[in-house]
Order: sequence, then structure tokens, then C-alpha cells
Amino acid sequence: MRAAVLDAFGGDVRLLDVDPPRPGIGEVLVAVGACGVGLTLERGRTGALGGSAPRIVGHELAGTVTEVGAGVTAWRPGDRVTSSFYLTCGRCRWCAGGRETLCENWGGFVGLHVDGGLAEFVALSEHNLVHVPDGVRLDEAAIAADAIATPYHAFTARAPIRPGQTVAVIGAGGGVGVHMVATARAFGARVVGIELDRGKERRLRELGCDVVWNPGDAPNWSTRFVEDLGLRVDVCVDTVASRSTLTSGLGILGRAATLLVVGFQGGALVELDPRALVLDEVVITGSRYASRAEIAAALELVEQRRIEPVIGARFALDDVAKAYRAMQANEAFGRIVVDIGG
Repeated sequence: MRAAVLDAFGGDVRLLDVDPPRPGIGEVLVAVGACGVGLTLERGRTGALGGSAPRIVGHELAGTVTEVGAGVTAWRPGDRVTSSFYLTCGRCRWCAGGRETLCENWGGFVGLHVDGGLAEFVALSEHNLVHVPDGVRLDEAAIAADAIATPYHAFTARAPIRPGQTVAVIGAGGGVGVHMVATARAFGARVVGIELDRGKERRLRELGCDVVWNPGDAPNWSTRFVEDLGLRVDVCVDTVASRSTLTSGLGILGRAATLLVVGFQGGALVELDPRALVLDEVVITGSRYASRAEIAAALELVEQRRIEPVIGARFALDDVAKAYRAMQANEAFGRIVVDIGG
């Protein structure tokens, strides 16, 4: 079969012919229909997320079950599925409590610690899979399992938002950012998209941003934001999490507001004045991916057409190297999809 393989960390992904996998005990073989390409793949390529190489990469996958291994009871051939990015045990107190992303026996990532979905077939544990509703296409499911499930978890579990609140999204034009905007809008919030790329301004307005604001090159732009827009926000989502964005994000919060950190850059340290934490009861927290139940809920929102996955570019599997370059250059508005199956 054809597969996108990372030979060594720091190298480039190549399309190779490899032997197709066979499902082991408790595993399911999936014919991949589509796989998303986001910046997490770039971090994985550099070795920043661990794992091992050579490895078939890709985790934002959706496809159809073609074969099940011994002991599998939850799935059968013909089922349409997507997958969690995380390899979790399903038994610890965190998994049992619905917080799988904090698993005590976490086993790594699909596409880095086990082979991933930028291939014609992938074999995964039956416990990783999530059913794709009939009203959701496989390319939509591949994106929703990551780029929509992540905002769903953020806005329901980490910083629940109420209709009428104001949400700012830093990095609103990115693959996760555009879906943060869409999810906040679906939950009834007023949304301010904060984005450096002026070319994405019109698209963000079409997506539903009430305001699109460009911070420019200033390291701390919070004062200018408040002066320009005449408001402070209830939730600020930082998908970039640099020193500049974290400092500025704190500065635009209103009373009882939340700074929600979704991405991060190692070593991005920030000085913190605790007065706002006490006097305004400001909250600073993080959000880590989503559980399988939250992936299923995100898929339901797509089926109901309350949220539309934003596909910014499409590539065939033969052009996976071009897909990577488009992702690295931040050329697409929304998520890049590699179409694999029929």
C-alpha cells in the first residue's frame, strides 16, 4: 500500500510502498478515506512530540472498517469511523472519569508512537475509534475529530461560554483557530478574531467573526486592543501561546474572565501580576485535546450543521509532500485534507 513515511526526525515525509498492516488482537483495520494535515504534524516531524521513526504519520483520519482482529466486539466491516489522536488505557481514574487526555498510562500519539493514517490502511485499537454519523462525510469527520473536538472540549469543559459573552481567539485564521471561531459562534458568543494575516480578514468575517482585529508587530498590544474596540473579553483563547500573545491575552480580559491556553511554545515565560486574579477573579487555564465522547459530540454538531468544517486545501495522497509544504507555509485558511480512499 502507499503510505507517508517519516524516515527520521527532522527529515521530510516521503510517499512509499509498504506492506499493509494486519489487525492484531483487539485491533481494527481501517481503509482510510481522508486524513487532515495540521501544525501538530510539523511538531511531530521535528521530534518535539516523541515517538519513533521510521513511522507512518497522520492522526486526523477517517475511514471504513474492513477487517477486525480477534476479540473485537464493538466494530464490524462497513462501519465508518474516526480516531482519537491519543493512545489511552481506558482503565485509570482519569479515563473512567471521562478525562482520557489525562490518562495515567498514556501511551503516546497515533502517527508517532504507532503508525498513523496518511496511508491507504491503518490498524488501530478498537478503543481508539469513534463512530462517524451518516450525515458526516469522511473528510469532515477527519477534521472534526481534532480541529472541532478541541474547541468543543475547550468551551464545554475548560472555559464554558454562555450566549452573549465575548470570546477573542488569538490566531483565529489557523486550522484550529477557525474552528474555535465557528464553535464559539455555535454556542452563541460574540467573537473577536485576532489575526496577523490581513489576507484572512475577509474569510474570518464570512466565518462569523463579529470583529477582526490585527495586532501588528507590537509585543504587547492589549492597551491598543481595548482602546480600539472599547471592550474587554469574557474568554480569550490563545492558540499561539508565545510570550507576546500570553501577555497581551491577559491584558484584554474583563472581570471574571478566562485566559484559555490551547497551543504552547516551550519556554514562553510570562510575568504575572496576581492582582487581577484576586480583584477580578480572573482564571488562567489550559485545554488539552478532547475525549472520545467529546469527539462524538463534535461530530453530532457537524451532522446538525451547527458547525461546518473548514477545508482550506485538498491534496491527493500522491501529493502528500505538497500538503506538508502548504501546512508549513501556513498557506491554507482552515484545515488541509489529503483525500485517500474513494
